[in-house]
Formats: sequence, C-alpha cells, structure tokens
Amino acid sequence: MSVATHRLSACQVNPVLGDLAHNFDQHLQMAEEAADEGAELALFPELSLTGYALKDMVFEVALKKEDSFFAPLLALSRRIDICFGFVEQSDSYLYYNSCAYLSEGQIVHVHRKVFLPTYGLMEEKRFFARGENIRAFDTPRLGRIGLMICNDWWHSAGSMVLAQDGATLLLAPANSPSRGMSGSGQAWNFGPDVRVHNDNARVWYGLMSFHAKTSSTPILFCNRTGFDDGIGFWGGSSWWGPNGIGLKALEQKAGILSVDYFPDDVRRERIYSPLLRDEELGLMIRELERVRRRRNEGLL
Repeated sequence: MSVATHRLSACQVNPVLGDLAHNFDQHLQMAEEAADEGAELALFPELSLTGYALKDMVFEVALKKEDSFFAPLLALSRRIDICFGFVEQSDSYLYYNSCAYLSEGQIVHVHRKVFLPTYGLMEEKRFFARGENIRAFDTPRLGRIGLMICNDWWHSAGSMVLAQDGATLLLAPANSPSRGMSGSGQAWNFGPDVRVHNDNARVWYGLMSFHAKTSSTPILFCNRTGFDDGIGFWGGSSWWGPNGIGLKALEQKAGILSVDYFPDDVRRERIYSPLLRDEELGLMIRELERVRRRRNEGLL
C-alpha cells in the first residue's frame, strides 16, 4: 500500500516595506523555485507582499482579493498552492491583515487576523479591522487545512477549533520580531546547525510544540527575516510533527525550508494520543458562556 507524501515549502522572505511590485516578483520567483523542487505548497509569512511596519501606508498598499494584480499568482497556483500575506480592502473600506490561499487558479480561502497586537512595537488596531472567523477549509491538493496569522497563535483555542473543524495540517505565517537576547543556546531540538539568539523565538517554538501536540496536527511555521523601520525579524521558519516535536528549521537568512508532510502521521498520532477525540466541546462552550456572563456582569 502506497503512503501519501506531500512536499511543502516555507518561503522565508525579506520583503521591501511598501514595495508591492518588488515583493510580488519575489513571490513568483520563490514559488516557482519551490514548484521546481516538487513542492505542492509555498507558504509565505504574514504581510509578505507589503512588509509589516506600514502604519499609514496600509491604505496605499491595500488590495481587494479579486484584484487583477493577483492574476500571475493565481496562474502559478495551477502548479503549486500558494499562501501569502497582504492588506485586504473590503467592499465597505475596512482594512484587514489577511492571508490568501490559492490553488488550481482559485482563491480557496482568506483568513483575516483576529487578534491584533497593539503594544510594544506593534500598533495593528490603529490601522486594521479584526477578523471574525477561525475556520478550516478544503484544498484540492492537501486536504483540509487550518490557517491563523501570527498573534492568533498566542491564544490557546484557535488550533483546537481548527482541528475540531477537520484540519489535518496547520499553517502559521508570522512577522515575529527579535526580542531579548539569550546567548547562543541551541534552538529547541533542531540540532547544532540551527541557533536561536532571542527570547521571542524560544516562546514561538514553545507555542508551536504546544499547538501541534494538543491538536495532534502538524504545523508549518513561516516567519519573515530582515528589517522594517528598525524592527528586526528572526526568521526561524520551522516544521512541527503532530506529536509536538520540531523536525526542521531555518536560521535567520532568507531562503526556502522544504519539508515532507505525511498525512498518515496524523492518523497514527491521533490513535496513540486521542486528545482531539476526548475534548469535551459542550463542557468548554458552557463554561466559557458562564465566564462571559460573569464578566459582562462585572463579576470578574
């Protein structure tokens, strides 16, 4: 019996802030390179078409998801699925930090970032509207997928929702800045060739391990590198098995992380560790509704 294997690529880019044309060409080049190497998915970071520290440029670089600007990427998606980040303008002129998933010449799914950080170096609520949904979606090549953007992963419930919604693969595009120095310690368990030199990276790897294990679902994490307006990004794109073990990672420089995705690993992990099966959804819903009522009544 043959076992399905899929090649996936995290395209760790250094976008030029606000330069849509340059960044778009970079997307085409890297997605074509990934396709030539046999990948079925090219995953790019959060806001990969625009850069992160946009501020008032948000409104200048925004595009509707139906914009003809995306036509070459849609055409290329007949060879390889492509997931990228952009500023989405809605019909009512709201602006979202969004990721689009393209496959077979179509926009299969758009996720709008739900949790917008507005603290420290980040001020997303000043410029973006928040998304209202966390939902899995079907793809022609890779089955049912879940997608969340950066700070969405810093909240515990999203991966459970996506896995309960049928996702067997999770995507985590991010723009995570370097923060804090931890010397030259080894990065998680990726081996001596991958080093992490900032505390934010260590937190992210802990989150990826937690979400992968508790949802019994592999995660492809794609973070950007380079600088925006003095903010440095640490790269570190990585691949996490459904048992929570980190399997492969990049360091800080731009490049492509190619990994093998075995859907049968998900089946075996969910048999061995049936956390997803044993989740008490009714209990969680009842208790969260109780907590929300108490909070609304000023009791918490």
